[in-house]
Amino acid sequence: MRNSYYNEDNTTKIKIGVAALILNSVLIVFILVYLFVPFGGSSGGSSSTGAIAFENAEYGQYVLYIGMNDKDTYEQIIPTDEVVEIVNAICAKHVGGWTMKHARGGWVDEKDVLTQENTLVYFIAWASESDVIAIMDEVLVALNQNSILIERRDISSVFYRGGR
Repeated sequence: MRNSYYNEDNTTKIKIGVAALILNSVLIVFILVYLFVPFGGSSGGSSSTGAIAFENAEYGQYVLYIGMNDKDTYEQIIPTDEVVEIVNAICAKHVGGWTMKHARGGWVDEKDVLTQENTLVYFIAWASESDVIAIMDEVLVALNQNSILIERRDISSVFYRGGR
């Protein structure tokens, strides 16, 4: 009789162990899904934890450094406000948006001459490389420039629309 009781006890222990293993597996899967799968909300919203749901920017961000000195005279011929209007109009033809700021730049040219000039810095995200090249090609001609310094930054970005 004792042997029969012992076997039932082992069977019960095995059943409890299997149930605990299944429960632990379900909890682990739930935790992994919760941590790695975004739930609800549109891009740019925040989750209930306050985190921002970033999207990978397919094309990266481009930063253009556009000098305002004429390449032949080494002096600024076009007034700054007019340069801004020209470059903004060119950008509007090729991309949906940008951020611009004024800066002052300098370099030593091929003749070992220190040159300084007013510079516009344009930050352009979510644009294709061909659109950015089209912008630079037009700006080079419109402002009579030798070159435009460009950076490409691989970033993640999103339009944040508040915690909804």
